[in-house]
Amino acid sequence: MKQDPAARFFYQLRTYALPTLVITLGLQFIRAFIPGLAWYLRDTVAVGTLSLIPYAFGTFALGFLAPLIRRLTGTKAALWITAGGLALLRVAEQICGSPGIDLWLNIAGIGLFLNFLPIFIGCTRESSSSSSERWTRGLILGFAADTGLRGIFGPRDLSTVGGFIPLAIIIILAGLIFWSLIMEPKSTPGLKSDADAKYSLGLLAIGSYMVLQLLYFQSSGWVEELTGLGFPLGFIIVMLGYLVAARGLELGYAHPRLLHPLLAIGFGILLVAAVFNANQVAGFAILMLLIGQFFLGWGLAGIGLSNDLGIKQGLWRTTLAVTGGMVLLLALAFAYYLALDMALPIPRDSFPAIAAGILGILITAGSFQSRDRSATSRDHNGSIAAGILVLIPLACWILWRIPLEASQSNGFPVKVMTYNIHSGYNVDGSQDFEAIARVIEESGADIIGLQEVSRGRLMDGAVDMTGWLSRRLGMQVLFQGTEEPIWGNALLTRYPIIESGESGLPLEGTTMRRGYLWAKIDVGANEPLLVIVTHLHHIVEDSQVRMVQVPVILDFWDGQGQAIFVGDLNAEPGSAEMELISGAGLVDSWAEFWDSEGFTYYATHPDIRIDYLWHSPDLEVLDIDVIQTPASDHLPVLAELDLSN
Repeated sequence: MKQDPAARFFYQLRTYALPTLVITLGLQFIRAFIPGLAWYLRDTVAVGTLSLIPYAFGTFALGFLAPLIRRLTGTKAALWITAGGLALLRVAEQICGSPGIDLWLNIAGIGLFLNFLPIFIGCTRESSSSSSERWTRGLILGFAADTGLRGIFGPRDLSTVGGFIPLAIIIILAGLIFWSLIMEPKSTPGLKSDADAKYSLGLLAIGSYMVLQLLYFQSSGWVEELTGLGFPLGFIIVMLGYLVAARGLELGYAHPRLLHPLLAIGFGILLVAAVFNANQVAGFAILMLLIGQFFLGWGLAGIGLSNDLGIKQGLWRTTLAVTGGMVLLLALAFAYYLALDMALPIPRDSFPAIAAGILGILITAGSFQSRDRSATSRDHNGSIAAGILVLIPLACWILWRIPLEASQSNGFPVKVMTYNIHSGYNVDGSQDFEAIARVIEESGADIIGLQEVSRGRLMDGAVDMTGWLSRRLGMQVLFQGTEEPIWGNALLTRYPIIESGESGLPLEGTTMRRGYLWAKIDVGANEPLLVIVTHLHHIVEDSQVRMVQVPVILDFWDGQGQAIFVGDLNAEPGSAEMELISGAGLVDSWAEFWDSEGFTYYATHPDIRIDYLWHSPDLEVLDIDVIQTPASDHLPVLAELDLSN
């Protein structure tokens, strides 16, 4: 007898809601935890980089408790403890305003999330519902839902957004998790919940899959920077990627024989090559994202089908594979960002490529094991759900498609600011973009040079700062990726930009790439104002590095009039590199106006001046000030400049 469409829809909603919702909230915990280590523990609490390892890996090791939790409480209770506990912690984290408490909430939340995954996979084997389809579809739809929610706010994680609406969304999601737990079918007594080691090994893929999603495929900023598209077009493409992934998954389950090992090997090799060169693929980023998402969805079906074989009693094999894969995620992400602080024996881009290689191997193994399986499903509800989620960025496009208009230029004087925004993290270790926006807004600055700006870097909470600040302040924005396409320098202005460009700076044996961006801005004068923004090498003692970087910028300036040069230069007044700048003819705006120190770092107890405004000799300073604010670890410098008489 044919099932009523409404009843079928309700059944599918009940089937996939729990994994989708838990993965959505789990991803939010991961994205809060990783920057919490970097910006709160390392920068605010002053824990050394290597000393972060016990915090990081100790947290992820909590996932190995899943068999014990299930054995002590039973399957149903274990789901309630892990999924329900995660939901409550996420609500608490949204309400909490303390970065220290937030970190411990994130640790507990990740522990529950990592235990939920193997317990849930084991639970699906014990129930009468389909097994691997639930967690594989939930994985893709969880990423899609998480991306859609973030995109609505800029894209930003809801944990960084204050107010009633984000809290209400989290409470609704938590409520839906509890509803899903109530509706979860009972386990059938006597059924087995684990899989033979050779089949459960494929679950290692979950961690590698998440690495690629978090670093690249979920990042609209990465797509936009490489392709030259603006927001929300990149957001639309990312969401379309999850629609393609859902279709690839459905195709894999419906036609297992299409999962040919030779095809898997070929796709795997292409994926490794693409990921290794992910930051240089330029216009091919869209193609890489869509083809990569299809392959990953298709490959998850093969892994899922093979994981349904060789069912055994227990849960320890599943737990070792799932949690081992998540520990691998952490190790690769940790190494990827550790390479910014110290030289490692292999290139930094090798770490995501290793994740891609592991995925390729596991998908190939799954294709060997699952080719003889018969079709398990022709269900298209995953594609339908992903297609519905694509409506979110389309709605954003309709709302935000009107471009920002530049203000009327009134000529000199103009207010110029330089500000290292510390990836949006304040001195307490909390990410607070609204505080940064208020500082800029209340200053009345017309042109702002920004440093340490991210367009979706995982270590910075995967937030697109340029898009949000531009919309929040009603200003045009330029961005330059330096170390990677989504982290570097930016320039905000309310005036028309006539011409702009960017260039890199010499590494000189260092591990972090630097650069500068420039723009000619119509301020209503007889000729445009040239603005140069940079962030020089960050270790103050390494003067020799900046002595190589500074001449590159001075050569570009080449004595042009009506020019300003701003940035975090990481050198004190009187240093050799600052003498190099003054010797070339630029004027230190602060020193021209004040005899005082003008300290800009550290924000709560400043004792050095490393943030500068320099101007060409045909300009003069009417006023200049260091703004006292804890919104970043640096203090912004604001100057009012005019043409000299």
